[in-house]
Amino acid sequence: MTNIWELKKKQKSFYKSIVAVFCPILNDTVYFTSSGLQHLLYKDNRKPRNVAEQFMKLHCLAYAPEVIKNCTVISEIRKLQIKIKGIVKEVVHYELVCEVESGKKVRVIVEKVGTGKHRFLSTMKDGKWSKSKKHP
Repeated sequence: MTNIWELKKKQKSFYKSIVAVFCPILNDTVYFTSSGLQHLLYKDNRKPRNVAEQFMKLHCLAYAPEVIKNCTVISEIRKLQIKIKGIVKEVVHYELVCEVESGKKVRVIVEKVGTGKHRFLSTMKDGKWSKSKKHP
């Protein structure tokens, strides 16, 4: 099994290789900025996420481009007002969900601040992923 340090190194390299992915459901390009990678590893208050949460988010990251390209439904849209550098800004979070393997769905959160670009924010499992059954 991969340890968290190996997974972080591998997924950081993968993340930096993505740059941007066109999303048909948003009819726009989603950019993979440094803030998205930061969000996978740290909470909003800059405290590191627990190792299990980092593992799950980094594992799901491999599916993010696929979800963004293939998603046909926006499962949720959240409109927020967030203070960024002392200024309150309108922020929209789009939740995209797509089946990536049989019985496995991944959620990707895409963020748009004001009239800015769509940016990847986060990824996670959607629902419970069934574990392979062991036969006696």
